[in-house]
Amino acid sequence: MLATFAALQLLVATQVSAPAKSAPPEDAPQRAAEAQPPAAPEPPPDAAPPPDAAPPSSAEKPREPARTTVPPAVAARPRQQSLLSAESLRGGSAALGWAGWSDIGAIYAIGFTPQDDAGPFIAHDWAKSENRVGVFYRRPFSKAAAFDMAARLSVAWYTNFGSTYVYDDNHSDHGVEVVPGVALSTQGGGGIFSGIAEAPMTVTTKYRNGFLFSPRVSFAFETPLYPTVTIGARVGVGYRAGAGGAPLREGRGELQFLVVAGYQLL
Repeated sequence: MLATFAALQLLVATQVSAPAKSAPPEDAPQRAAEAQPPAAPEPPPDAAPPPDAAPPSSAEKPREPARTTVPPAVAARPRQQSLLSAESLRGGSAALGWAGWSDIGAIYAIGFTPQDDAGPFIAHDWAKSENRVGVFYRRPFSKAAAFDMAARLSVAWYTNFGSTYVYDDNHSDHGVEVVPGVALSTQGGGGIFSGIAEAPMTVTTKYRNGFLFSPRVSFAFETPLYPTVTIGARVGVGYRAGAGGAPLREGRGELQFLVVAGYQLL
């Protein structure tokens, strides 16, 4: 009996001495849910699957620059050149020949600077039997609207052989001729259009001294026959008068019609 009573007292003492467990608060589940990271949204059913991540590389290769294809340059058509125009040869060289009423001749010029051209020429007026051998010079100096402008100058030895089969009052003579002039030209219509105003002055010395003054204006058009060859025509009008012992010094009008052909050497 005493043993049973002692066991009951020991059991009661054990229950009293043990700490009571505290009950969890009512909002504990809500706080735990807020502490967790939000779940990723689910993709729509028709979305493509995400690509697999590329494995990291130890050394990233440099990106090559994009290659662009450059179209080949189209060769520009060479600009036509003429010894009748106001444009220089730009260091090149060219030749020009002509024949018609009443002159036949040829000239060769070299562009010894980008702006200056010069060269020898020979011309023969078969109706008057007059021959000229000399040098020619040209230099562009300005522009007027679409036209280039150039100064021209030629100096020649003048010889008249005195033939009378066209002009019966002609006689032989010789001397020096100086021809200043100005040229205008433009390129268009498939060729070169040019105009030249000249004032030839001739001093004759064979007999008694004489003087000839023969101003003239001419117009020409040349078109390319080949890349370096041009062909065209030149027409002009002028007036000739003189004094002293110069041949054909009586005042008279003059006409000119020539077929011209040019060749660009360089």
